[in-house]
Amino acid sequence: MPEWKPEILRRLAPLNFAPTREAEIADELSQHLEDRYQELLASGQSEDAAFHNALDELQGDDLLARGLTRVERNFYRKSIVPGKVRGKFFEGIVQDVRYAVRMLMKSPGFTAIAVLTLALGIGANTAIFTIVDAVLLRPLPFKDPSRLVMLSESFKSLGFPELPGSPPDIAVIERTQKSFTSLGAFQNKGFVLSGGSEPEHITAARVSASIFSMLGIQPLLGRTYAEQEDKPGTHVAVLGYGLWQHRYAGRPNIVGQTIELDRIPYTVIGVMSKNFQFPLAGPKYNNEPAELWIPMAFTPDELQGWGDQYNNSVLARLKLGVKFNEAQADAALVTAEIKRVFPPAMVKIFNGVTPAIGLTPLHQAVVGSVEALLLVLMGAVGLVLLIACANVATLLLSRAASRSKEIGIRTALGASRMRLIRQMLTEGLVLALAGGVLGILIAFWGTSGLLSLVPSSLALPHSASLGGWVLAFVVTVSCLTAVVFGIAPAFQVSSVHVQGTLQESGRRGTPSRARHRLQGFFVTAEFALAMILLIGAGLLIRSFSKLLEISPGFRPDHLLTMSVPLSFEGYSKAAQVRQFYQQAIERIASLPGVKSVAASNDLPLKSGITDNEMLQVEGRQGSTPLMTVTWTLGDYFSTMGIPLVKGRFFTPEDRIGSQPVAVINEETAKLVWPGEDVLGKRLGHPFPNMMRTVVGTVGDVSDGPLGSKPGPHFYLPYLQLPDDYIVYSNVILPLNLVVRTSTDPESLTSAVVAQIHSLDPQLAVANIRTMDQEMASSVAAPKFNTFVLGLFAFLALFLAAIGIYGVLAYAVAQQSHEIGIRMALGAQRRDVMRLILIHGARLALGGLAIGTLAALGLTRVMSSLLYSISASDPLTFAAVATVLLAVALLACYIPARRAMRVDPMIALRYE
Repeated sequence: MPEWKPEILRRLAPLNFAPTREAEIADELSQHLEDRYQELLASGQSEDAAFHNALDELQGDDLLARGLTRVERNFYRKSIVPGKVRGKFFEGIVQDVRYAVRMLMKSPGFTAIAVLTLALGIGANTAIFTIVDAVLLRPLPFKDPSRLVMLSESFKSLGFPELPGSPPDIAVIERTQKSFTSLGAFQNKGFVLSGGSEPEHITAARVSASIFSMLGIQPLLGRTYAEQEDKPGTHVAVLGYGLWQHRYAGRPNIVGQTIELDRIPYTVIGVMSKNFQFPLAGPKYNNEPAELWIPMAFTPDELQGWGDQYNNSVLARLKLGVKFNEAQADAALVTAEIKRVFPPAMVKIFNGVTPAIGLTPLHQAVVGSVEALLLVLMGAVGLVLLIACANVATLLLSRAASRSKEIGIRTALGASRMRLIRQMLTEGLVLALAGGVLGILIAFWGTSGLLSLVPSSLALPHSASLGGWVLAFVVTVSCLTAVVFGIAPAFQVSSVHVQGTLQESGRRGTPSRARHRLQGFFVTAEFALAMILLIGAGLLIRSFSKLLEISPGFRPDHLLTMSVPLSFEGYSKAAQVRQFYQQAIERIASLPGVKSVAASNDLPLKSGITDNEMLQVEGRQGSTPLMTVTWTLGDYFSTMGIPLVKGRFFTPEDRIGSQPVAVINEETAKLVWPGEDVLGKRLGHPFPNMMRTVVGTVGDVSDGPLGSKPGPHFYLPYLQLPDDYIVYSNVILPLNLVVRTSTDPESLTSAVVAQIHSLDPQLAVANIRTMDQEMASSVAAPKFNTFVLGLFAFLALFLAAIGIYGVLAYAVAQQSHEIGIRMALGAQRRDVMRLILIHGARLALGGLAIGTLAALGLTRVMSSLLYSISASDPLTFAAVATVLLAVALLACYIPARRAMRVDPMIALRYE
């Protein structure tokens, strides 16, 4: 009869069971093996074959596990028994996942904290990636968009590196270029839409007929206009889907009907599809999506307007086989041709400079204004995710202390180190995927929330869908996250020594010290990453605060503004235009609550195309730099609150027939007559061509967004404007009304509009806003940038504080025996607190040092988002370091207080 017990006892030896328990298992398994041996003999096997087959079943089947308790059996079934690999690979993976889920469900508190931490990191990354995917990664919704380019003109030496095209230059480009299959121009234009209901001001676009075919877009109804219709006198229009729905209730018979634009009848020939948007938001000029399109139809006057009307964006499609750099070389030849035909008189006015043609891929032109912001935000949420990973890694290391005996038993049962690492990583993957699922929900809410805050000045969509690429991103990030936070704890746990972990005395050996060091490394990394994020947020906060400190150069309070464009059909004579605006000012000024009213062709804080011209200085050769030219009507400077520095403002006597006068700003005085008395000096205004005497100097006003450097400004009285300038080529120079009130300006809106409609009921008043709203809009983009990055920085700070708290709390719990000994030997409670605080401060200071060095390099990426401070601002670095260290010490205080309350006798008795 075979002896079974020696073999069974040899296999049970690494488990280090008590002798009585070991004997019980050996007796039970011996009986099982004997019974199996007899069954095999009865089936016809020889004694030797039956003996070895029974032993093989002990090695490869669950026979050994039958003699173990449920807990012992679980450990055994997860082990790889020497000599034979159990099951197939995928069966092992499924087994690992099931075991991982069971183990995580046994620790619901740990699992919930880890999953929520990862969900915050993954959700933030997914939300920003959704926006990045929608803006930077997805191709534009046009046919073969990679071959679409935008052309621009530049006068770099005059301070204009990029301008839209001028009609005469566009004509030269079109007949000279050899790189494009098609080329067209477009320009935003406002219209008063009337007919059928109340007049409505809409944003439209003049668009060359070639643009539609170039984009590869077909209308939903009807057709687009043909090349032969793209000429003056052809009045056809294509409606946008939104305008068709809200103005005409989506009537399918709209094609062929007549609408009125600026009181001129246009025939509707088509309706574009719902998703079509053009022009696209993003480029610097002509970036307002249109509700309606009409032919560009350059007039003869426009095509002869050399050096004027740089307000037409140009789009082109590259020929097949022509590369972008080849088209750039072709653009140099076009530039030379423009220089050859440019009128000498205009060359003289432009100080000998002629425009140069530049090319930009359409996608780059669209996303260029937000690319830096999105990359900074993507980097920021990446840092948040790394901090979350470090946090979970410290949690896993802390949890590993309670699993050391489990790992020891599994190792004793034959599990290899790689087998243990695989199991630990599987648990990490389960955590990461659970965090990814919850992260998708957070991302769905977070994306909608972020995009709802996007100001109109930022070229970001107001909605974005979680598409296939985003879901693939979530899965990829979740898997990578599992590796990042799981690999170190897995190797740490798998390196335990069997004998030490199975013995009670082995609990505080080298593995524990190594685990503390690894936890300290993760906390230091968290603080380094948080330092980078907080410095980035701090720089934006400092930049934004400096922006808010800037004076715009006028008083924005109690100011109501609006645009009142007039159409040529109703006001074909200059006298009619003057009379209307003068009467409007008089009627509005009579309203209760109105202090003063004025008008001008442009307003402060506006971005985009303005009237910029070069002037001649009396007695000098050459021209001034390009100046913003503003025509004013009424008491404009007092109404706007622009201070008078020297001289006088315009008066009602400054009209046609009186001495031509002008008012300049301080920047003009510094540039043109530095250190001189400017009163009485004369500047020549080419359109109309006359010398004007400077009668006053006013303060500098922010012409562009708040924070942009005020440029030279030239103010002229509207009543001295010649007739052919007020009405030029059937186009009327529009004015904006400015109303200063003694009450809330918004409360007077309806009364002001009513006075305008009393003069002409068919007018549509547009862009009704208070100047406070304009101020808020001007800083909306930097405010959004600061808020979003600050939000992620706060999340990073919170996670880092939780991380250092967790590590120190674990250290106090593990070192209660050591603390008890110290206090028994005479250590005071304050000594214990100082010990814990110094340990935490050392970890935090290490992270601050590393993070500071990294931030010095990384924050340079966000230089374009900053105003008036450098990316290495020392005050920001010092302030962030102080705040981060204070938060670290606060997080250390609670574990330190707990350590102070350790009772030496209880700690020693427990051990």
